[in-house]
Amino acid sequence: MDNSTRWQSVKAIEMSMAQWDDDTIVYNPLSGETHQLNLMAVDALSFLQQPATLQSLTDHICLLYQTPNTPEINQQMLQLLEQFDNIGLITVCRT
Repeated sequence: MDNSTRWQSVKAIEMSMAQWDDDTIVYNPLSGETHQLNLMAVDALSFLQQPATLQSLTDHICLLYQTPNTPEINQQMLQLLEQFDNIGLITVCRT
């Protein structure tokens, strides 16, 4: 994945979410799968309603959680994008 790749949550679906404590259950009607997300993952997925690069997502999460932007956090966001892509919650923006 290069740094200019922009990601966005899948628009063709409206995912159902239910929250318990610090976890949220997300149902994807396109795949029929249910996924358990932590609060940071939910915040990231919400941010991805608009196209965003890895860097802009990382910057947003660091600002939201008032934490310095470190290579470790950047790596965590990269892994999160890869997981979201693998389970069909986001897609590469073509425009």
